[in-house]
Amino acid sequence: MIKLLAIGIWVSMVTVGAVFGVLQLQKNSGTGETAASDKKLEELRTKAINVPIIGGGIIQGYMVAQFVLTVDKNVLVQVPINPEVYVLDEAFKTIYAGEQVNFQNMKKQDLPLLAKRIGENVNKRLGVEMVHDVLIDQLSYIPKKDVRGPPKL
Repeated sequence: MIKLLAIGIWVSMVTVGAVFGVLQLQKNSGTGETAASDKKLEELRTKAINVPIIGGGIIQGYMVAQFVLTVDKNVLVQVPINPEVYVLDEAFKTIYAGEQVNFQNMKKQDLPLLAKRIGENVNKRLGVEMVHDVLIDQLSYIPKKDVRGPPKL
């Protein structure tokens, strides 16, 4: 009976020692992983915006866009500014200006360029690397002829 109790205590001590050793090893050797794990990303969804698309001096239609941001939660807490406002502003400016992304003659590679440009411009304006990625949740083009106006009385 005493031998069985001693073996049980010995097995428990070996198990606790092994777990402690593994934790210490991970703590000391994981310097690269801890730096990456310190970045806690948070997802923020923006409101939908409507941007007029102008061609030939008249409104051709409207782009409806909504974005999802991945932001560094640690930086978000330190900066009192909500990045959503800046993302919507940059998105409106980029879509409205339409210099790099032509929405009337859209190509497949234009969407990654749009998302990248918005993220870079927001980080530049805020002065910190807060926005890690801009994801396009919704991007729709509505021709002017399909837009319903206010009800006629």
